[in-house]
Amino acid sequence: MKISTSLFYKTSTDQMTSQQSKVSTLQAKLGTGTQILKPSDDTGKAATISRLESARAKQGTYLSNVETAQTRLTMEEASIESMTSVMQRITELNIQAASDTASQMDRKIIATEISALRDELLKMLNTQDTNGDYIFSGSKVRTPAFTKGEDGAVIYSGDQSRSNVNVSEVRTIEVNTLGTDLFSSKDFVRLDALVTNLEDDNGDEIRKSLGAMNEISDKLIIAFGKMAGRATAVETQRQAIEDIDLRLQQVLSSEKDLDYASAVTELTRESVALQALQASFSKVAQLSLFNYIR
Repeated sequence: MKISTSLFYKTSTDQMTSQQSKVSTLQAKLGTGTQILKPSDDTGKAATISRLESARAKQGTYLSNVETAQTRLTMEEASIESMTSVMQRITELNIQAASDTASQMDRKIIATEISALRDELLKMLNTQDTNGDYIFSGSKVRTPAFTKGEDGAVIYSGDQSRSNVNVSEVRTIEVNTLGTDLFSSKDFVRLDALVTNLEDDNGDEIRKSLGAMNEISDKLIIAFGKMAGRATAVETQRQAIEDIDLRLQQVLSSEKDLDYASAVTELTRESVALQALQASFSKVAQLSLFNYIR
């Protein structure tokens, strides 16, 4: 059968174009490191990759929420620990002043220290984060948790709102401690009364204050325990999120990432085939039609 020159050229060109396309595609995949260059290459795989990437993005959001919660809880932990230490010192001073061996001057000196410690407690209760938000005010983050009225009385100025963060599709964790979990207006009245009784050298009332100081300390210990429980829950969730993200990343890699060793081998094979086609075409094209037919 005779083969026309035009048919020969067309067939050869189509073969080389197809082979060049394979080589170019493999080179592009090696350049991007992905198995598919565009969704139309493999719609099923592209859909799977999209779902996996969306799932990883969600985990990233949850992880960001967890990190924000941990920052908040770390600040709470430091503040409550400091308050607890201050109350321990106040209790120690109360015990010293309750002794019958304590002189009037001793009690006045202790009154001065406890008064300063009370003011320090108020500052701690009005701790602000890096954004300037008051961490113990509930949702009223721009309002100090505790303020002094014109009569000198300390009152809680925040609200009772609890903050929750989404840490998974089905779970939220409460992250904030309210000022009222730590102190109440009544507790500051008790502290003020202790200072007054110390200044008045009233031994009986000073001894009665021991129970009130222990109650305040116990309240702080309970609040710290609840905060620590939330911190543990958040850290556990962080680990869960990181585990889930790692598994998603592994699956995504298997669907999306290119096997470089196999791709290089395939590229070498297809490149050799292309070179063979080009060499064959070049040699045959150099023949005259007469020699080719003969």
